[in-house]
Amino acid sequence: MSAEATMDKGLLSEGRITEEGLARMRDLLRVELRRPFILNTELNFDAVRRYCWGIGDDNPLWWDHDHARRSVFGAPVAPQGILYSTHPTYVQVGLPGVHGLHAGTTWRYFQPIPLGTSPTVSCWLDRIEERESTFAGPSVWVFFRTVYATQDGLVLAEAESYSIRSERRRSRKRGAKAAREMKVWQREEIEAIEAEILAYERRGAVDRFWEDVQVGDRMADLLKGPLCATDMISWYLGSQPVYQPAHAMALQHYRKHPKWAFRNPAIGVLEPNIRVHENVDAARSSGLPAPYDVGIQRQQWTLQALTDWAGDNSFLKSASTQIRGMNYFGDLTRIGGSVTRKWVDDDGDAVVELEFACTNQLGENTMPGRAVLALPRRGGPSPVAAARSRRQDRAAYLAQTAPDLVPLPAVAP
Repeated sequence: MSAEATMDKGLLSEGRITEEGLARMRDLLRVELRRPFILNTELNFDAVRRYCWGIGDDNPLWWDHDHARRSVFGAPVAPQGILYSTHPTYVQVGLPGVHGLHAGTTWRYFQPIPLGTSPTVSCWLDRIEERESTFAGPSVWVFFRTVYATQDGLVLAEAESYSIRSERRRSRKRGAKAAREMKVWQREEIEAIEAEILAYERRGAVDRFWEDVQVGDRMADLLKGPLCATDMISWYLGSQPVYQPAHAMALQHYRKHPKWAFRNPAIGVLEPNIRVHENVDAARSSGLPAPYDVGIQRQQWTLQALTDWAGDNSFLKSASTQIRGMNYFGDLTRIGGSVTRKWVDDDGDAVVELEFACTNQLGENTMPGRAVLALPRRGGPSPVAAARSRRQDRAAYLAQTAPDLVPLPAVAP
């Protein structure tokens, strides 16, 4: 079936996993990839504000200048999750028309992010594995590495992520068997949820001292949802991961990339495949019962929960998540966890490890995770100041961590 015929049926394009396609992907291993779309080129005040609106993070540390000046940072800073808006940690390369699901990310953070940063990003395809997926049958697991740095060459963070590429015809057949209805909440149910959401409190400017934390201590649950179209629209404004133009610019893009679009059966117009996150027909043509969140969106929620628990004078050193299930329209996500370990690490930081989960209203853990945070000690140095004292040069870091990386070719003037 041709791409245009597929679009005319209101279905997403039917790409195939082929040896030829896999060979072309392997040619890209350890080659720095071009980023086809960048939402935020500068992490300024407006970009941070849109990001916070999009994930529902009202911590004044990010958007209140007076609060930020009184904090250990001494000036406004950006939340660490905003790096996703400069690059989503992956590039959808190869295998056109083959569905891609972002499945997990491990972050290592080195520096706070000053307001006004224009990050430089190096992303490459690290490895490719052929596996059997319980949802979609034969699949390709694609692993990426990304290094983020300031415009002055100071390393901010590194991310290792992976995506699962699978044929839509297979996932559609298997997904039909696992389909469930979207949750419709009764008035008394939703009022109880709203009350719990509004009663939530972050740690904020009150230090959470390392000495006071014990293994087994629990985080206060952070609730997100129930997921709806408004959540998605607001999130796109702050973290949109792919190119989504409108009108003539959209049509020009679809002509260049016909497998990137489908024809909406309700009104007959072309729309991008990312509408699986809001459009029921598009989601079902991918083998899913309903629209669902974007994986990095849920990961950003967990970063908020962690920093809310730890307080302003803390530093998130690492966070790892694995997406184990879908978060559909109508689903409530409860983010909670507990301390599993505390120690002084090799950097001399007083750190704690937390294991956390994103649990829906059915009790399903759709995204488990683990994180390490540096906390303040009584009479000790600030973990934020300690992080700032450890400076790594981008060029030296890339030479050490990826010595065989083929750099991005220079663009002719």
